[in-house]
Amino acid sequence: MGNAMAACYLTSEDSSVKVIYWDGNIRTLTGKKWIAGEIMMEHPDTMVCNANRFIIGQPVPALTINDQLKPGQTYYVLPLDIFSSSQTLSASSISALVSYKPTHTAINFKECPFEYIKDANGRVLIKISPEFMAKILTGRSGQENESATNGFLCSTPELKKLYEQLVGSKDQTWSPKLETISEHNKIRYSPCRLIGF
Repeated sequence: MGNAMAACYLTSEDSSVKVIYWDGNIRTLTGKKWIAGEIMMEHPDTMVCNANRFIIGQPVPALTINDQLKPGQTYYVLPLDIFSSSQTLSASSISALVSYKPTHTAINFKECPFEYIKDANGRVLIKISPEFMAKILTGRSGQENESATNGFLCSTPELKKLYEQLVGSKDQTWSPKLETISEHNKIRYSPCRLIGF
């Protein structure tokens, strides 16, 4: 009897589609079969992407207008200002998405935001984890301070040291080291004296 109850629970959860918008809103679609075009019509200048297909160095996984959203999957609705379907996904495009949001939140992750997977040819690909993208879009994270950001960016002691050398503290203001040039020690000779006049 317990097995039948678990099967019913899985079926009801798998019949919904989770959609996460670039502004942090989350929507669960249930009932009918949804197509990507319906969401794009509600939000012009956006595209719908499958959450499980964000791979660095590959094109942005945008769906076409007629693509059907699969139950049990998560999708992102992203602005076309940042991404285009012909653009190759990179760390800088993800960074642009973070800066595009009106409220910036520092994200602290204990585990790596990337997953290393192999394609059919055996090449190693870097996949952005759906949890990482969801935290970026929704702005929900554990800590929201600068040290959390530095901990995320600089995961090793060597990187932290280099970061401090390059960026330094915000409290410390930079000023050039200027030394006074003394001119009284120099002996001045007239150009006429050097020539012999």
